[in-house]
Amino acid sequence: MRSIVTVASPVSDTALTTLARVKIELDIANSDTSSDAVLEEKIDEASDDIEAALGFRLVRESVVETFWHEQYDAAPEKLILDRTPVASIASVVVDGVAVDTSAWRLDPGTGELFALCDGHPHVWIFCKSIVVTYDGGWILPGASNRDLPKGIEGACVALVSSFWAAKGRDPTLRSEEIPDLISNTYWVGAVGEAGELPPDIVARLAPYRRAVA
Repeated sequence: MRSIVTVASPVSDTALTTLARVKIELDIANSDTSSDAVLEEKIDEASDDIEAALGFRLVRESVVETFWHEQYDAAPEKLILDRTPVASIASVVVDGVAVDTSAWRLDPGTGELFALCDGHPHVWIFCKSIVVTYDGGWILPGASNRDLPKGIEGACVALVSSFWAAKGRDPTLRSEEIPDLISNTYWVGAVGEAGELPPDIVARLAPYRRAVA
């Protein structure tokens, strides 16, 4: 089973925290706007890094996800929607025919969409495709009804703080020892590799990683 996601209503702001929250963490007065532009850039950078580390889109968007068979696929017992948590489903269309809400059951947290027949579990039967239109993801900080987990926002704030503390330092320098002679350790790596983010950030994000099927 394969699927492709098309974003119907893209969201422009994907920041996982707010400027005000970061300034509180860094003990910068709200009236001091001299660093706002830099901090906003770092918030966007940290948000992208965290999303890349988790491996899935976080912000809530309206999407259309199309599922289709691969060769020799058995009829699936469930579909797993890509954008979670699922806030609402607008429609489920099987081979061009809209399916009534009584014919499926959703686990919003995991994105598992189960087929039902007379209220009982069933397999998804289709020839061409199943198209699910839904809203999925979290509402980000800054909105009154935000629901992004505080742990993810905290990881973003901590990463921005580490960027701020590293201003003016060699970004590849991981450690430096001085006693009798200097011993330097430099970072070598790429986004997504193990250890790319600081260990404390990785630990904060661990509960939100998706299990590999």
